[in-house]
Amino acid sequence: MLGHIEDLPRIAIASATILAVALPLIVLANIVRRLFSRVSLPPSLPWVGTGPHSGPLSRARANLKSFFGLKQMLDEGYYKYSRNDKAYVLPYFLNGYQVVLPLSQLDWLLAQPDSVLSQEDVNRQFLESDYTFPHPSFVKDPVHPEIIRHELTKKLNNFADDVVDEMEQALIDRWGTDTDGWVEVSVYQTLLHIIARLSTRVFVGLPLCRDAEFLEACQSFNRNVALSGAFLNLLPGFLKPFLAPLVSSADYLRYKKCSEYILPTIKERLETLKNREKLPVSDPNPPTISLVLGSNARDGHQSDYIQWAIDHAVQKEGLESRELESRVIATRFAILCFAAIQSSVITLTNAVFDIASSPDCASSLDTMRNEVTNETSIATATNPSAPTWSRSMMACLTHVDSALRESLRLNGFIERGVMKMVIAPEGVTLPDGSHIPRGTKVGISGWSVHHDHDIYDHVTTYDAFRFAKGSDSSGNGNKKPQALINTSDHFMGFSHGSHACPGRFFAANQMKIALGHIALRYEIEPIPERPKNQWFFGHIAPPLGETLRVRRRKS
Repeated sequence: MLGHIEDLPRIAIASATILAVALPLIVLANIVRRLFSRVSLPPSLPWVGTGPHSGPLSRARANLKSFFGLKQMLDEGYYKYSRNDKAYVLPYFLNGYQVVLPLSQLDWLLAQPDSVLSQEDVNRQFLESDYTFPHPSFVKDPVHPEIIRHELTKKLNNFADDVVDEMEQALIDRWGTDTDGWVEVSVYQTLLHIIARLSTRVFVGLPLCRDAEFLEACQSFNRNVALSGAFLNLLPGFLKPFLAPLVSSADYLRYKKCSEYILPTIKERLETLKNREKLPVSDPNPPTISLVLGSNARDGHQSDYIQWAIDHAVQKEGLESRELESRVIATRFAILCFAAIQSSVITLTNAVFDIASSPDCASSLDTMRNEVTNETSIATATNPSAPTWSRSMMACLTHVDSALRESLRLNGFIERGVMKMVIAPEGVTLPDGSHIPRGTKVGISGWSVHHDHDIYDHVTTYDAFRFAKGSDSSGNGNKKPQALINTSDHFMGFSHGSHACPGRFFAANQMKIALGHIALRYEIEPIPERPKNQWFFGHIAPPLGETLRVRRRKS
């Protein structure tokens, strides 16, 4: 027995050595397998990036090309196949092959039931959210889309004054008050801080939204989840459950840090709830917990994400709901922050660089500034007691809206427009008769459509007010501006169809408040050339480290 005990250190060292050697070999073998695989796709579907041949070596070269040449492959596929009403295969090494459909088949794609094609499964795989988020059920069974629709979207006016107040203070804190000299600012980093403050002002309110450590915890969790997901995508499936905790350990610590700030409030409200009598089961429309608890918050009610989550859980499943666990609510909050902050800060960063590098930089800022001034004056005169930046007022900011929509068209943050995964066990047959198996991703490239010169004039030029000029979609000669929130077969910045981003209404208003105040309060020094965005497979990062010079306006 003693001999066996003495052998334990040697056995442990030998086992660790074997694992250290075996794991890289397994990962490498998986990478090689993916490079050469054709994943059971029918030979009738052409591949882009392979040249005149379609053998294993050509597919491997095309997969390698997707690391840095995905944009060129999308252009090749669109003009060679999509515009000729043909589907094609896009080698996409990190996230797996995609079958890209022509725009003419978008209606067919949107008509497929969720039991056949799932958009949610694509999002889960892209972020490897079963492993990168604290618990996979939080992503498989999300509740925040319902909360967004019922609370954020319907009550935007309730939060407008808070967001405006936070925007004013955040701009002063990050861009300064110097009205004489130019100040150099890191655009992405300062806007990340500003958007995080605007979002958390609505989600948790003051003073937490101005706590530097809390904001840093939320921001760092948001930034690194996508990187962890990218690495996990390289692993074979059987290794992910074992290695994911190690890969995402830093993200988990950041999540824990973020949740520490809101857990006391969550526990306090849940404890108050437990001490109350249960809501009447017979009442088909029970009052929200906001009314039961009472508060000195907005209109006498608690109105933040914590309370929305509690109300939603009670109304859906009653007091025994698993959603009333403090850890669950804190995790949901982290996921909501990820969804709300990242896409908005990328879009706003792109828009600021697009405006600064435009030949019309000064006049564009003047136009938006005058629009904001005029519309706020009208809103105040019409209804002095209502929020100045109401939803109806912001709907009139057509030039501010257009500047954001045009930037999202030209420099979106992902290449896909509508992308779904085949989840039907028997697979699915495409309109051209090709049959693709379960697990295959199929959809439309938004990037390609947004850069089609037959759809948009001067397609590679940033035209800030392109969409403010309006379009005659009805054919009756009445042109209407096309709003940022409106998706279509020609604009898929927020996807399209029944699964278009439910948070786009909140995001659009938040970004319009931000850009409107930038135009109102600051001058931006024009730059001769726009810094390039960086493609990380299908994710398109804005200029992350570039700076601009800004100056506070005197009036």
